[in-house]
Amino acid sequence: MQGSETALRMYTDWQAQVAAATADPEGKQKAAPDLLSYVEGVAANEPVTRADRGEARAFWSWRSQPEGAPREVGHRFLAQACGESRGLQVLEDTPAGRKLDSYWLGERSVREALARDYQLNLPEVEAVATQVWKIVSGRYAEASQGPVVAFAADIGAESVLGADELPRLLAHTEVGKENIKFPIDMPRHGQLPPEIDGLLGDETLRSQWRMEDIDPGRSTPRQFAQKLGAMDVPERLKESQEAAVWRLGLAETYDELNARAKTSQPAAVNAFLPGVDVRPVARPAAPRGPAAGHGVLNPAAALTLPPPVSQQQPAGVER
Repeated sequence: MQGSETALRMYTDWQAQVAAATADPEGKQKAAPDLLSYVEGVAANEPVTRADRGEARAFWSWRSQPEGAPREVGHRFLAQACGESRGLQVLEDTPAGRKLDSYWLGERSVREALARDYQLNLPEVEAVATQVWKIVSGRYAEASQGPVVAFAADIGAESVLGADELPRLLAHTEVGKENIKFPIDMPRHGQLPPEIDGLLGDETLRSQWRMEDIDPGRSTPRQFAQKLGAMDVPERLKESQEAAVWRLGLAETYDELNARAKTSQPAAVNAFLPGVDVRPVARPAAPRGPAAGHGVLNPAAALTLPPPVSQQQPAGVER
């Protein structure tokens, strides 16, 4: 029943657009030729910016358990809370995102109801349901005009953030790796030596790798070494990057990597350099807060972005 009600809401919105176009005396407004094209049009044409928010944009993916919290919290809700309190743009709070969010296209019952009640092809509905969020999130990322905030712990390669938004932000002339901020601490990855894990926790690197890259079931240390070596890092991290790539390249498995880490303390390597390890040793790139846990209790406090003008000069007044 809920799927049918949501499908009916989409149909009603589409018919309203058709009626508005028909009533336009100058014929300026064009009606979507069919229901699915209407939904795609929402993603492609509705605004992805709220006029009452600042320029900085928030992005999010998945969820984690902030330190001190009794349960996991969806990062969407953290992004929306900071959006309201700090004036950040959040996709689901924009006209395009809010409307698409209300259509619940991620729910199979809704997709099945669209196909059943309006004689649509289910595979076509499934394809549109996937495509519209790629379209709207791409437009949202491209509209960035400076620093952005990513509410995420680990980032999946198949998530919207990992597959679509971050690649656009990294290539964006107004953003880039230096302007992607992470208010949530990265969790500790036990399969990695602490110094390599610390390197990956640097904000300039977190946007460039995915959790599958270091998954023992999907990747080997040597495979990850190739990806890490190709990543764009600032000059201050070049030495740590080189050391980490060398160390990862020595191991076939993560168990072997950790075994080598335990025995890689300085040792007598020859008569000329007694007690000195001739290879560089990676250092933690930057402090990342508490070693345990997936996040901070108050992500807003970790943000360094200035409040928007509307908050600096009050006017009177989650994705």
